[in-house]
Amino acid sequence: MSRTLAESSSSTSTNPKLQLRGAAHEPRSKRYVPRTFSDKYDERKYQKERLAAAFRLFSKLGLDEGVAGHITVRDAVNPHAFWVNPYGVAFDLLTVSDLLLIDHDGNILEGTGKPGDGQIYNAAGFAIHGAIHAMRPDIHAAAHSHTTYGRAFSVLGRNLDIASYDAAKFSDTVKLYDNFGGIVLDDEEGKRICEALGPNGKGVILQNHGILSAAQSVDAAVAYFVRLEQLCESQLKSDSLGVPTNINQEDIQAVFATHGGEEEAVFQAQEMFEWIEHETGGDYKV
Repeated sequence: MSRTLAESSSSTSTNPKLQLRGAAHEPRSKRYVPRTFSDKYDERKYQKERLAAAFRLFSKLGLDEGVAGHITVRDAVNPHAFWVNPYGVAFDLLTVSDLLLIDHDGNILEGTGKPGDGQIYNAAGFAIHGAIHAMRPDIHAAAHSHTTYGRAFSVLGRNLDIASYDAAKFSDTVKLYDNFGGIVLDDEEGKRICEALGPNGKGVILQNHGILSAAQSVDAAVAYFVRLEQLCESQLKSDSLGVPTNINQEDIQAVFATHGGEEEAVFQAQEMFEWIEHETGGDYKV
């Protein structure tokens, strides 16, 4: 007796087993191994290259606005100082040799810019980032820029709703600084922003000002900033259509436990840094 087609198919093939990337026993489809350094000066060189690449990324993604904006990283050699972009150098032209090393008193220690440039740093950038690096030794990088959607959302004086999967990745780590003190030129304003960030903050909505992200590496700070800007855009569009439905707390915690850590943010940032390396040929490293 001949077998039916269904019987024949089942005897010659097996049903595929669904494999979920992210399961504890399954490796990632693309392996990422964080860099480690035995020499602090090698680590500093790598930090500066990542920082310069971050500015190129911000430019490519349209996250820069005139001379406003700053990204910083704590120096690997001198943890009481940090690297920052000079004032007035376009993000899409910035290179490693442009970067300035300044201490918590505002002194330029290294990197006076390319010969003849006489570089200076943004006073507001120092007030904000200087306070963060001084008050939070666990934070090694921070990013702030006057982006379109971050700036637009910040005028509402409220925090983001946790109404999407990507918002749940932040959980309650996005904070609201609900005070606008004009141009940030004094240490006290920077300290208040840092206090709003709190002990577990990854991002801050700066009322009437924009957004800021903070992390343990440039890679994570960039990933958080890009995600936060996108969430501000999504929130504005959602609000224009109706009342967003928030995710319940149990599901928020589940998403955050899986994808809310800095290791995941660093992993997600790699494709952006690989892209900017390809786009620029690495010319920002000089």
